[in-house]
Amino acid sequence: MIKISKLIGYRGWKAWMSYDMHISFLALFYILIVDNLFRLLDSLVLISSLCFYFMYGFLINDFFDMPYDIASGKKRTVHELSRNEFIAIILTVVLISMLHLLYLKEIPYTMVYIASYLLATLYSTPPIKFKSRGFAGIVVNGLIEKTLPVLAIFAFFNHFWIDTIIFIITSFFVQISEIITHQIYDYETDSREGCRTFVVNIGKEKALKIFKKFISPLSTSFMLLLCLCIIIRIPPMCIIAIVVFVAYAVIFSLISKGKLNREEKVFPLYMSCPHFLINNAFPPFLAFIISLRDPLYSILLLISVLSQYYMVKNFFNIIRRKVILRGELSDTT
Repeated sequence: MIKISKLIGYRGWKAWMSYDMHISFLALFYILIVDNLFRLLDSLVLISSLCFYFMYGFLINDFFDMPYDIASGKKRTVHELSRNEFIAIILTVVLISMLHLLYLKEIPYTMVYIASYLLATLYSTPPIKFKSRGFAGIVVNGLIEKTLPVLAIFAFFNHFWIDTIIFIITSFFVQISEIITHQIYDYETDSREGCRTFVVNIGKEKALKIFKKFISPLSTSFMLLLCLCIIIRIPPMCIIAIVVFVAYAVIFSLISKGKLNREEKVFPLYMSCPHFLINNAFPPFLAFIISLRDPLYSILLLISVLSQYYMVKNFFNIIRRKVILRGELSDTT
């Protein structure tokens, strides 16, 4: 039997610390502030339901990718499980997810949530397995990783306005940029294993050109638009935005002087700045504003701050090694 301590260390439990969850936090905290809502219990259940959804995504992906991961030397904690144990855990996570829906009782949220579940299943499950179907794969990935979860939050609170569209489109293109970056780095492995990803289908060089000339500028533009939207609706956010832009100006200067290096060779630094704002800087700051309105909401601030663990850890590694590291939650156990 697999040790409980190892199972607890499984990467699926860490999904609430991922960029997928960060942008969901951003959407949730934003709505609570602009709509002046005080629904702490609903917010906590929403967060929990999305955590289990993202964990399901990790589990179902790892289940069907197990032979390829083992062959390529990727060690996952769940590889030590028997097939029946693995399936039992997946079904348990599905059951817990459905129990959340029974409590929330919001039809729009339920519909988007179930659609997300189905697409997440088809993304990894043969014979459809969207992740191996080129362009369709990155579109589905863009939907299940960030877009649909963000849409689900807006649907739950029945918040539909121009800002909803900006959030949804930005979420989609942010994930498209992330999945293409991931596929570029995994190009050799995917080619060797016969995984027909978008980058494998069109070739690494062509994918890099598309990313640099189209995906990167477009994603950055939408991220900046989202930042502007948030600042307009919540003016105090201008403070943290200025601080981050100044910090990145300093980083640019250090890199140009050779005092700081970059391990990341695909994701451009200019894109990293707004990416950091919407994923790492804005969510905790919004949670802080909410906690000022009602001390009970400090629990959201605590959750948001703790979710930035890997970012903080990466920051100290940057200081120690003087190298801006490339890191992905998907690479952990």
